[in-house]
Amino acid sequence: MSKSFRQFSHELVSIVKDKKVLISVSAVALVPLLYSFMFLWTFWDPYAKMDVLPVAVVNMDKGAAFEGKQLSVGDQFVEKLKTNPAFGWDFISQGEAEKGLKEHKYYMAIEIPEDFSQRATEVLGSDPQPATFRYIPNESSNFLAAQIGKTAVERIKGELSAELTKTYTETLFTSVGKLSEGLAQAADGASKLSAGTGSVVTGLEQLDEGLVKLTAGTQPLETGAVQLYTGATKLNDGLAQLQKGATTVSGGLEQLSNGHQAIVQGAAQSEEGAAKLNGGLAASSAGLDQLKTGADGLAAGLEQLAAAMPQLAENPSFAKLVEAGKQVAAGTDSAAAAQKQLAAGAAQLAEGQKTLHGGVVAFDAKLNEAAAGSKSVADGASQLVPGSAQLKAGLAQIENGIGQLANGTVQLTDGSKKLTDGAQTVAGGTGELSGKLKDASVQTSSINGNDKLYAAFSQPVAFEEQKMAEVPNYGTGFAPYFMSLGLFVGALLLTIVFPVKDPAVRPRSGASWYFGKLGTMLFIGLIQALVMAVVIKWGLGLTLQNMPLYFVLTVLTSWTFMIMIQMLVSMFANPGRFVAIVILILQLTTCAGTFPVELIPGPLQVINKWLPMTYSVQGYKAVISSGEMSDFNQAALLLGIYMAVMAAITLTYYIIHFRKQQSAPSTQLEDAVAL
Repeated sequence: MSKSFRQFSHELVSIVKDKKVLISVSAVALVPLLYSFMFLWTFWDPYAKMDVLPVAVVNMDKGAAFEGKQLSVGDQFVEKLKTNPAFGWDFISQGEAEKGLKEHKYYMAIEIPEDFSQRATEVLGSDPQPATFRYIPNESSNFLAAQIGKTAVERIKGELSAELTKTYTETLFTSVGKLSEGLAQAADGASKLSAGTGSVVTGLEQLDEGLVKLTAGTQPLETGAVQLYTGATKLNDGLAQLQKGATTVSGGLEQLSNGHQAIVQGAAQSEEGAAKLNGGLAASSAGLDQLKTGADGLAAGLEQLAAAMPQLAENPSFAKLVEAGKQVAAGTDSAAAAQKQLAAGAAQLAEGQKTLHGGVVAFDAKLNEAAAGSKSVADGASQLVPGSAQLKAGLAQIENGIGQLANGTVQLTDGSKKLTDGAQTVAGGTGELSGKLKDASVQTSSINGNDKLYAAFSQPVAFEEQKMAEVPNYGTGFAPYFMSLGLFVGALLLTIVFPVKDPAVRPRSGASWYFGKLGTMLFIGLIQALVMAVVIKWGLGLTLQNMPLYFVLTVLTSWTFMIMIQMLVSMFANPGRFVAIVILILQLTTCAGTFPVELIPGPLQVINKWLPMTYSVQGYKAVISSGEMSDFNQAALLLGIYMAVMAAITLTYYIIHFRKQQSAPSTQLEDAVAL
């Protein structure tokens, strides 16, 4: 045991004493730390940095009218994204988004179509469809970013669906409830309207019957008015004759003394005429009483009719009819009063005639008194003639008013019939309206859902994935990363089994020395590249966009790594291998083969553009997934520049080193060749 410990201590001491060995061992000891630290630092929590991952958002939604309000679900979606820092949202136009995806400015895009809001308002239609937006990932840019994006979009879709369901479902069902309640109330109102219209029809029928009776009653009134006017005419003529006769009597009294017999005869005739006048006036008085009773009844009946039917009272023609009835009643009152005066005068005339007849008997004694009485009769007759003329004119007005009343009642009867027909039509229409409203109320209050409707309400928002440069599986997505890793590790391991610097034979020049070693490594790199490319293509079934360029890029990448590692190992030996391992770790963490470069720490993002694996991964993505030749051309050009620069540096080193060896003792070069 002590011997083993002693040997162990000597080994440690030898390492400490030899600085080259100490540095190499120290570097190797740091490899696990570097490897684990760099990977953990790079991918410690990439999801916490998703807000810097650029994603394009295109909102083309035009909005839609819903329940009398303007609904814009697209704007709500945009506001939802702005308050949700899941990604680095960039709200741009459709053309800018398409260009940005092709140029790898954006890893994905969300496109809200024009009918997004319109779809959201059609949930109660016969064929409800969810409001669908498009998720467009460019999987060739970064497969893992596309998968992360899809998960985030699913979450955002769920949040928007819940919010939209809460917003418009409550509004929609509240409106449906109000509609059902309103339709029920409308149905009740229509029923009442139908019943009320029926009552109106009944009342109009009664009005029609009363108007028929009124028309029939105006006909005798019109006939009596004509007769009364005719009698008044005769009365006026008789009074004129009476005035003339009284004048003649007055003059004849002067001649009375010439002939008593003639006076007796004239007195008898006068007594007979007075009796006729008194009888005619009595008949006229009775007719006027009847006329007055009928006119008063007509006026009262029209007023009662107007009070019972306010709508009829508002009719201008009916109002004129009521006013005419009142005038007729007033005229008959005036006529009755005048008739009474006339009857009183006629009675006085008859009494005077009796007195005249008696006076004639006592003619001789009362001659002077007879002359005076004759003069009074002449004066009374003069007063009766104007009154009779007024009576005639009033009766003419009554006759015209009654004629207008008769015509008005006929027109009113016709209008009442039309009104009755219209009310019956309204009654039928309101009954039909009531039935339809009841049907609508029943239908809206008994709306039944179905599975499609339930699905539309529970998930009103959906998205369709429209992949750009689709990557079929994880293997295809990570092939650029692992193929680049394999080629770099293959080149690095070659330096362990193949002497990168020591020549197999004595070189004649530094260039021949370099190209001899380079040619060997490039040949082995070619074999590695072709074997790997063939097995992955046909062994795993890798899909390709461009097969010839796939093989070209594989060889180009292998040679780039070979030249890089040759330079490091040739110039620095084992420390160079350590540097190569460090470069490998940096490339694996910065080349965006797994997570997008935006998710790694800031200092590593700067390194990303200076390492060759970044461009080998870019080139593989082009030939395997996207087919973008511009990406391949850029990657091939930069890899070629790497090869040329590092080859030139290594060539220069070999030439200088060869010259140093030439100036050194020959034994040193021979020792180097032997090694």
